[in-house]
Amino acid sequence: MLAPHGETLDPQHVLSAWIQFYLAVRVQGGSEHTRRAKESDLQKFLRFFVDQLGTERVDFWTPSMSKAFLKWLHTAPRREVGAAERRKGEGDRPLAATSVNRILATLRHFGGWLHGQRPLPTGHPFEGVKNLAIDEPAWNGLTVREVTRLKIACEQRLALCTRADQNALLETAVFYCLLFTGLRESELAALNVGQYHHRGFHQVKRKGSKISGKVSVPAEAKAWLDRYLESREGELADQEPLFVTRYSNRIARKDIYRIARRICDQANATGDGIRLTPHMLRHTFLKRVANKHGVHVAQEISGNISMREIFRYTKPSQEEKDRLAVILF
Repeated sequence: MLAPHGETLDPQHVLSAWIQFYLAVRVQGGSEHTRRAKESDLQKFLRFFVDQLGTERVDFWTPSMSKAFLKWLHTAPRREVGAAERRKGEGDRPLAATSVNRILATLRHFGGWLHGQRPLPTGHPFEGVKNLAIDEPAWNGLTVREVTRLKIACEQRLALCTRADQNALLETAVFYCLLFTGLRESELAALNVGQYHHRGFHQVKRKGSKISGKVSVPAEAKAWLDRYLESREGELADQEPLFVTRYSNRIARKDIYRIARRICDQANATGDGIRLTPHMLRHTFLKRVANKHGVHVAQEISGNISMREIFRYTKPSQEEKDRLAVILF
């Protein structure tokens, strides 16, 4: 336990010990992806804390330390912060404001929990610490034309992909299920065969601790999902994963991202320039629900999104705003 002048600290005074306790009692039980993300955020702060103070003594965590960490996140190169670099040269750029605020959200929650468990002498460590102001993010869904082109791409892959290591029927079923249910990719990957019955997915574990009793699967998605399940060998037990890889392992989030990329590449074979991620299908679904049935219905079936957040999913696209400006007067 690191302390100034070589002193030994009791674990209740050590920041890293509280981080591990927090992860065990407040994060355990969620998705592995969420746990890894939160652990990474907290480890970034721990490294910064120790680098600045030369100690893990938790009583030194004051609002000034939180503000210093915020400034560092906002100005330090991504490589120094420890963020992933997806393209050449990105390691020299600072984190986006949205990424900084996400890390702060993890730390703010941890700080409030810690202060409740073991009151800090200077009070809540995020007192007066504000998030970075950011522009409202653009809607991240698909147009009607793009959805049609991606559906065509699925059909083309069904005709073209005949090798043993290819499964275009799996790809198509995943695409349609995401598009027509609005589930997150992690929620879809976690489903078992026994949860699919009576035209829907039942007892679906959503982000956080919420359980949705039923998520309806419309006819178009149901048709592809039924075809995919019928293609699986043997009688499927209720506890088997709904979607599996060619090695019969449960499909993972990274597999769903690869499926989206393959479908997108097929759609762009003619130079269309379409972008596709699994989360874009969720944006598209919730926007269409909001347009037809209202924002409150979209919020209700979204899982656990707050009313404030649902507007980010259902806001008008730039195309819709441009069209409205033309016909306004």
